[in-house]
Amino acid sequence: MLGIRRMALIGYRASGKSTLGPLIARALGWAFVDMDEVLSASLGGSIAAHVERSGWESFREQEARLLQELSRQDRIVVATGGGVVEREENRRCLRKDFFTVWIRCSPETLARRLTEDPKTVTMRPSLTGVDVVSETLEVLGRRTPWYEASAHLVLDADEAVPEELAKAVTRALDLGGF
Repeated sequence: MLGIRRMALIGYRASGKSTLGPLIARALGWAFVDMDEVLSASLGGSIAAHVERSGWESFREQEARLLQELSRQDRIVVATGGGVVEREENRRCLRKDFFTVWIRCSPETLARRLTEDPKTVTMRPSLTGVDVVSETLEVLGRRTPWYEASAHLVLDADEAVPEELAKAVTRALDLGGF
């Protein structure tokens, strides 16, 4: 696998990072870490509650610290939060210290998934205060260049089956296709 020691999955909310991550980790024989789960546990409650109490900047600081900590571990697949690319220091870390895979979905797919997912209300605090569709278009538009700049591999995941995406990642690693 060409010396790759850790992998990060990036992408907007509901792109499938937490679904795909364990499949890739299992195929590689590595550990899986979901940053949002680790952060929720360390913050003593949901991300939404922390953001409401302390604000997005406080959350982004915690997220950046965790990413740095994970960048020193080997043989892990990390599902990042969708906004990890908001900070330049995180983008540099993703590019330098991880094999980074962008799970790319269309705004329509993301908005549908977010609307249908009951976790959206409790686990995904609003980023802009507008409806899900408008927010997805606005935030994804801003983040897309950051996702592109951070990724070593891009997977289109609108209609893809998670198991097939996992195989595509492991094939790319085996073949050096990135």
